[in-house]
Amino acid sequence: MFKNISISFFIFLFVCIPAMVISVPVVAVLLLTSWDGRTTIFGNAKWGRANDHFAYPTKGYWQEFNWLVLRNPVNNLAGQFLGVPQRPYELIGDENIGDKIAGGFYAIHMPLEDGPAWEYYWIKPYNILDQKRCIRARIGWKIKDNIGKAAFVFAINPWKKYLGK
Repeated sequence: MFKNISISFFIFLFVCIPAMVISVPVVAVLLLTSWDGRTTIFGNAKWGRANDHFAYPTKGYWQEFNWLVLRNPVNNLAGQFLGVPQRPYELIGDENIGDKIAGGFYAIHMPLEDGPAWEYYWIKPYNILDQKRCIRARIGWKIKDNIGKAAFVFAINPWKKYLGK
């Protein structure tokens, strides 16, 4: 497990972070054009500029910039270029966890032709100042929630709002 987390960290550090930094000026300029926000490694193939996203309707340049650079940075890089094809997988732990469900941990290992893919997901709820929060860590590829291609993910949030039990 430590080896897989280390590999995920290095992918995040040497591929994703530089792309995120580059995305700031690139997306700032692309948003001034007729770019639909669905192409390039800086876009979001599913929602584009988020004009049709149900939970985050955009109302202008800064909302679109926030969506593509801050909320979903280099989304296409993670999904289309670093993504892996979905295959049958082995899940160890409780699959019914999440920041809106319950705390817990699961690990997924998925064999591929050129090496394995993995997903580690951990939710640790806690209360602070009468607020329900959790530590949320998802590392590897989003295997459980995808059909077709699993996107690369390296997300650790120690202050996530917790809506579970």
